[in-house]
Amino acid sequence: TYQDFEVIVVDDGSADETWSVVESLAAGWPKLRGIRADHKGLAAARNRGIEAMRGQWIALLDADDLWLPEKLQRCMDYLAANGDLSVVYTPMTPIRLDGTPMRGHSKPCRSGRLTRELFKSIFIHDPAAVFHKRVIDTCGPFDESLPVCVGHEFWLRVSTRFEIGLIDEPLAMRRWHEKSLTRSDRARARCVKAAMLERFYFERGGRELLDRGEALRRLSKVSYAAGKILLKRRRPAEARGYLTKAIRYNRANLKAYPLYLAAILARLLPPRR
Repeated sequence: TYQDFEVIVVDDGSADETWSVVESLAAGWPKLRGIRADHKGLAAARNRGIEAMRGQWIALLDADDLWLPEKLQRCMDYLAANGDLSVVYTPMTPIRLDGTPMRGHSKPCRSGRLTRELFKSIFIHDPAAVFHKRVIDTCGPFDESLPVCVGHEFWLRVSTRFEIGLIDEPLAMRRWHEKSLTRSDRARARCVKAAMLERFYFERGGRELLDRGEALRRLSKVSYAAGKILLKRRRPAEARGYLTKAIRYNRANLKAYPLYLAAILARLLPPRR
């Protein structure tokens, strides 16, 4: 329903017919511009698109996700009525590949200063948000060093500087499938998440904003999750490192001790044949 927009499609090094489709659509639709880039990942593609934009407001839409027709209009109306805000988002409805809704995969959404809540859990999904370019100018671009957890890291940084508004009605949908970046390699995703939260707490302002005990318990929990899946994947040396952190951050994390011992024993035992 909202018509004052431009569409920038960033082709992140696709090997299929994506670029041909983009060129064909752009030829008949002046609002659309395509950018063809070498494959550098999600964060780099987003940054490239943002650099090329002509407007001031940003709304992201990943290849797997969908907006409801009124999403942009509702968000822009909300921002016009709340001129002190630079960010608004809505819940996202998880759907299967055939379009049917999924239950049990949504998290409660909140508004305001959200650093504490976002350190505990990510509930802002990038395609559900609309934000001003001043957010990028103030907080920096998406972190291109991250293979996953790109949005989580970005919104944590944003939360330290901006209040975040909420339209508490799902206006976007995300397709749930096992080939997504996060679910296709769960061990990597958990390790990246643990390292990202650790860096945010110790290096990017988290220590000044978060309760120390609460934050360290959270770091212990994500380090334990990374160590557990690494041990399951028969990578005991790496598992031991994460489980050591889980215990160091929270000595009351009793679940970490037996896995730590198992990681040590797994390194001592001969490999399976």
